[in-house]
Amino acid sequence: MASQYSDYQTNENSDFRIMVATDNHLGYLEHDQIRGDDSFVAFEEILSLSKLYKVDFLLLGGDLFHHHNPTKKTMYLIIKF
Repeated sequence: MASQYSDYQTNENSDFRIMVATDNHLGYLEHDQIRGDDSFVAFEEILSLSKLYKVDFLLLGGDLFHHHNPTKKTMYLIIKF
């Protein structure tokens, strides 16, 4: 059966790229002096990698925010992205 697909060549225009990021927990320890921005830095890296690899679909699964009612700071920083 593998020989059936041996002539298939990857075409960047026909590929559908998906990136999956889960449990971002934005705002986790945001008041901590050392780890305060870690969740936002990681989220920015996810967005940058999505752009770098030209993904067509970014699936954010799990918990996007750490608290069910995010702080104004968290909401402001996410809207800025």
